[in-house]
Amino acid sequence: MITNPETLVQALSDHPDYRVLRRLKARTQLAPATGHLLHRGVIVDTETTGLDARKDKIIEIGMIVFDYDPVTGQPIQVRETYGGLEDPGFPLGPETVRLTGITDALVAGQRFDDAALTALLSGTQLVIAHNAAFDRPFLEKRLPAFSDLPWGCSMMDIDWEAEGISSRKLDYLAFRQGFFFDAHRAEEDCQALLEILALPLPLSTQPGLKPILDRLPQKSYTVSALNSPFSTKDLLKERQYRWNGERKCWVRTLENETALKKEMEWLKTAIYGGKTATVEIDERNARTRFSFRAGDTRHCVL
Repeated sequence: MITNPETLVQALSDHPDYRVLRRLKARTQLAPATGHLLHRGVIVDTETTGLDARKDKIIEIGMIVFDYDPVTGQPIQVRETYGGLEDPGFPLGPETVRLTGITDALVAGQRFDDAALTALLSGTQLVIAHNAAFDRPFLEKRLPAFSDLPWGCSMMDIDWEAEGISSRKLDYLAFRQGFFFDAHRAEEDCQALLEILALPLPLSTQPGLKPILDRLPQKSYTVSALNSPFSTKDLLKERQYRWNGERKCWVRTLENETALKKEMEWLKTAIYGGKTATVEIDERNARTRFSFRAGDTRHCVL
């Protein structure tokens, strides 16, 4: 009888009908030093009382400060970690408890260490979250130190489909990279994300962090089709526009200037029928992407 777990793991791994997953063991040393000047990054995750940063609150923050090679995109080592809870001042809803495992008893009387969090962000060149469009507004509202830092998003800034991965959910990405973890607690999610960013991607073989770094210098453009005719709503939907109920217009985000120019031509012809029209363009860089705060907004006459 084989009793050594590693022997069993190796036997199953060598068999084409099996895939073996290992439980994540958080590492502090992720790769050997490269000799390049290292930069400092922060991975952050939150658990909240709901989905709306304007009214809901953060109840848990997890953070990992790490050094990375900005040339190769390889995470090198963990510097510090933080995990903390905060009492929102009202009872948690049953859905929040179910999703997060956090209870009223766990958060009772708890408060984030603002000074420690601010100190961890000092000297940081990059903040990364898995769905930064969700986490950034919550964190900016709770702690202003998050506001003026460059942000990247491991969900959106990596072309997972091009890597042969069909889902962007963190637990599925971990599965595809050969490990599992206890999801939906902030610090554990941060550890899993750092491991994913440190491992080579399946097809390009570059570290997972590298595409996020490559994306940082690029700008994005959110186009608001002001006063678009009601009859064009289906065309806009098909074009991946979404309805902004607060501003009462259709909006779409484009990832580069070439796409923006093509979109202006399409809007002029397909939506406004060649007539003179005005659209709003919100230009953002890494310091303003995913934020509720406005970027560089201008109006463009078609």
